[in-house]
Amino acid sequence: MRENLSCLRCGEKMQLIKREYLQLGKAGVFSGDWGNRLAGALDVDILGCPNCGKLEFFRADWNQEPEEEAGSIAKVTCPRCGHSHDMDDPKCPYCGAENTIL
Repeated sequence: MRENLSCLRCGEKMQLIKREYLQLGKAGVFSGDWGNRLAGALDVDILGCPNCGKLEFFRADWNQEPEEEAGSIAKVTCPRCGHSHDMDDPKCPYCGAENTIL
């Protein structure tokens, strides 16, 4: 999905510049930089437009597949139509092809 992003200003294809940790927190008068050290950091992907220079920041995990919920049924892809369906389906609910995994 990251490779399909276009710049919101000029429409040019965005490019991944780098993954970086942005420091959270702030320095205090009495505590110094302990607030920074205890606050941690945010893992982000930095994308930039090669045409106009616009930068966009995204959570580093924004482009990952969602994890399956505990207790959910595993999915298979039908070799005939390409749709994903439950592994325990005897036939593909989309095209009726026999589930050969069972």
